[in-house]
Amino acid sequence: MADRLDLTVSVPADEWAYMQRRLAWFEALLLRIVRDRAAFPEWHDAGQLADLRLPGLPASRSAIAQKASREGWTRRAAKGRRVLFHVSSLPARAFDALIARILDLPELEAETDALFTLPTPPAPEVLAENATPAWVLPLMRLIRQEGDLAKAWRALPDHLPEHVPLPDVEDAAKMLVKLKLIKGH
Repeated sequence: MADRLDLTVSVPADEWAYMQRRLAWFEALLLRIVRDRAAFPEWHDAGQLADLRLPGLPASRSAIAQKASREGWTRRAAKGRRVLFHVSSLPARAFDALIARILDLPELEAETDALFTLPTPPAPEVLAENATPAWVLPLMRLIRQEGDLAKAWRALPDHLPEHVPLPDVEDAAKMLVKLKLIKGH
């Protein structure tokens, strides 16, 4: 298309991670404000961070300041000799615990892996052989209504559930042949 302009942007991974964490902070802060509660500051000095007693952070102000220097946390100067650190620079456990406090979530436990043990999903090969794609049934209904595969295929996008992607024509044809709904060449 002549009136279309495709752009590609490269962003260094550390900048991308910083922006993702900052976005998480803003989302949590916005929710807190919407709830009409006191907002948490985005910048903290080492003493304030020590007072928060966040997991993954040392307990003392000086140890936090040393850790921040070692790890290159985002900082800015404040009144006097104070240095403020941005919340997105905190180690992951401390950052997540701070977000959990803003959202009034229960305290994060040291060992939470057991809470999230989910069964292992079947291998894709098993699914491909034993499962019919979710788009097949709506297509079959449309074929019965329209009486024509071509018309049914054109109408299919409007009849698929939101989470079901439309397959490309070649994949759809292969699946219909495999299911013996149409004859192959």
